[in-house]
Amino acid sequence: MRVPRGAFVTALVLGVVLVAVGGRYGYHRDELYFIEAGHHLAPGQPDQPVLVPILAAAWHAVVGGHLWAFRILPAVAAALTTVIASLTCRELGGSNRHQVAAAVVTAVTSIVPGTGHLFSTTTFDLLGTATTIWLLIRALQNPRLSSWLLVGLAAGITAEVKVLVLTVLAACAVGIVVTGRRRALLAPGPWLAAALAVLLAAPFLLWQASHGWPMNEVAASVAAGGSTSSAERATVIPLSFLMVGPFVSIPFVLGLVHLWRRPHLRWLTIAYAVFLAFVVVSGGKAYYPAGFFPAVLAAGVMPALDWLDARHRTRLAAVALAVVSIPTAFFSLPLAPPGSPVFEVATAVNPDTGETVGWPAYVDTIREVSRALPDRGNAIVLARNYGEAGAISLARRQSDADRELLPPAYSGHNGYAEWGPPPPVATTAIVIGFWPEPELASTFETCTITARLESPADIDNEEDGAPVRLCRGLVRPWSQSWGDLTRLA
Repeated sequence: MRVPRGAFVTALVLGVVLVAVGGRYGYHRDELYFIEAGHHLAPGQPDQPVLVPILAAAWHAVVGGHLWAFRILPAVAAALTTVIASLTCRELGGSNRHQVAAAVVTAVTSIVPGTGHLFSTTTFDLLGTATTIWLLIRALQNPRLSSWLLVGLAAGITAEVKVLVLTVLAACAVGIVVTGRRRALLAPGPWLAAALAVLLAAPFLLWQASHGWPMNEVAASVAAGGSTSSAERATVIPLSFLMVGPFVSIPFVLGLVHLWRRPHLRWLTIAYAVFLAFVVVSGGKAYYPAGFFPAVLAAGVMPALDWLDARHRTRLAAVALAVVSIPTAFFSLPLAPPGSPVFEVATAVNPDTGETVGWPAYVDTIREVSRALPDRGNAIVLARNYGEAGAISLARRQSDADRELLPPAYSGHNGYAEWGPPPPVATTAIVIGFWPEPELASTFETCTITARLESPADIDNEEDGAPVRLCRGLVRPWSQSWGDLTRLA
């Protein structure tokens, strides 16, 4: 299972670049949420399994809260994804040069460095799903029991990051059956692999079942446009090509064709089409199919590189790839100064970029409001979303002074709702965010806007301009009002 030196160099360069820019801008709202979620151990959360939150909380503690060091793990995950692309190319029959090319084109897609910059579920799901597909290709070509068990192990671990990998495997099974390779699924190996994957995913699935499958409501919110990265169904396919990259989309399309033309690999093209259709119909996010990208690119670089070699245009293509990777880097990585024209374009292409800027300023605003409270001992912070609550929770964890100054944060949003309502003695609340007035009126006797969250450099994100209210007096106890304040989105 040797990997060409060029593929390792590619992975190393990508990892170094990601670590170098890891401390720029700030935490993403999901990172703030994951760090706090990792301190509330449970078999599951309403919106996700627990592996990434546990990793986030543990690694954040290990690195002492330094942002650049916190993002070393996602940088490693992104780098390993390029290695998996190289290994997949080898399984598909690629030479060493093909394998290096597979690593390179995977490294310069928009999705790999973009997710490798953030400690997100997508970062680790991309690596896990790409690994599962690589191992599945191996198992189909060398159907040993150990090969199949590795497929189940990879899928099971990935399912504790995001259960979407189980749908990927289902799409692959459809492709295998449709292409007449169903005999491969009749052996014990695939069934043992499926059993192992389900066994490893069972804690989260059982937790979801016992809580009425809240993940379905979260998925419905995504389909309705409730997430920053939600997409209209008609835009899923164009956006998926954008996440590959306009220039890299050429070997991507070639890869789908290359796989289709080979009867023993045709199942992978069908699996991608089936999964893409599932994402469109269900209203999923455009990056959900990204786990297929390394395998398809690994297939596509072989005919692309051979065609270029025959016409002595390989160097020209390499220069073109390097040139078009420059805007990709600015769109996917925190390179442009916040508020600059390039930054504005980058956030228009990748809205998550805007969600990494402004949190320290927002926390400063809450500090000022809290300093003016004479009854801070009986106060809490009530946040509309988990990003706002996570920013307060992290500040309290990182500083003894903030632990004294900032009241504890509560929210009815997703996992925070599971961690319970405020204590009965908390009759004063600093309320953050865009709340419906009826919800506040049915919870507090009085609410007064005392400040607003202002983003630096006039950055337009989900928090910019959000009111900060000082609310006093409870209309009814928290135990009675909490259910009305919770939401899954």
